[in-house]
Amino acid sequence: MTLAVPWALLLLIPLGLLVARELRSRRASPALVVADLGSWRAAAGWSLRVRLRSVPIIIRALAIALVILAFARPRQGLTMTSIPDEGIDVVVAVDVSTSMTSPLAGTRTTRLQAAQAVVTNFVNSLAGDRVGLVIFQSRALTLSPLTADLTAIRSRVSTLSPGLLDDGTAIGLGLSEAVTLAKDSPAKSRVVVLLTDGENNAGSITPLQAARVAQALGVRVYTIGFLVADGSGADSRTLTSIAETTGGRSYNAQTQSDLAAAYGDISSLERSKLDERRFTTFREFAPWIAAAAVGMLAMDGLLRSTWLRSQP
Repeated sequence: MTLAVPWALLLLIPLGLLVARELRSRRASPALVVADLGSWRAAAGWSLRVRLRSVPIIIRALAIALVILAFARPRQGLTMTSIPDEGIDVVVAVDVSTSMTSPLAGTRTTRLQAAQAVVTNFVNSLAGDRVGLVIFQSRALTLSPLTADLTAIRSRVSTLSPGLLDDGTAIGLGLSEAVTLAKDSPAKSRVVVLLTDGENNAGSITPLQAARVAQALGVRVYTIGFLVADGSGADSRTLTSIAETTGGRSYNAQTQSDLAAAYGDISSLERSKLDERRFTTFREFAPWIAAAAVGMLAMDGLLRSTWLRSQP
């Protein structure tokens, strides 16, 4: 419950002062002292009409107070957020070359296992959106078209491993395959998230050629490069160029935590790009309060003109 014009309630202060002054002025003050005779005492006693003579003042004051409250416009609001139905379409492109089976520094977890765990959490964060899955080695392969069936995507991610394709790292082909999935999407936000730990060494399409196609089609590409402790591994310069060309962002990761932070940031960035529209509807109570005030004023007028009138 809120007030649209809260300062209007300040008007209740002078109203209260005026009512108090009026009530004090109507207190009975004997003008003549008479003997304590029974008949005179009965005549001087206060009748019910006399006792209730302040009621019209109180009723009128309450009516004015209600008018002031109505002017303050008490209301109950309901805020709704509308997100475009198109949402986000994300194609996850994962390098599954044999180098991705190398363990992360100081752990027994391989890069691919870390990627599987983090990509699964990333997919979970996209509830309501569509996700596609592409893998690449020397060639690229679509494992799932864009779908809202996130359970199916998670199942696919859990089976990622080298061997489906000849070994190699065709970043350009992987990106091109992912862009092809996203190009016909009607979604407001079309995104490719590409993860690799190497340099492009296979395929007939270079990474930058694929990036320019993505740029022309309005597909943003986020790149994540797995690096080893000495900073070697993914071709950071190429991955950065891909991201900058398409309006995305590039990340480097050495640990599973780094990887999770990168995917989490991508999810937040894409959510912020959606055109959220907030609508607030109010249930106004002022008309009902004003109607009550009118009713009280009518009652005041009726009492003053009938039973509690001061003149015959």
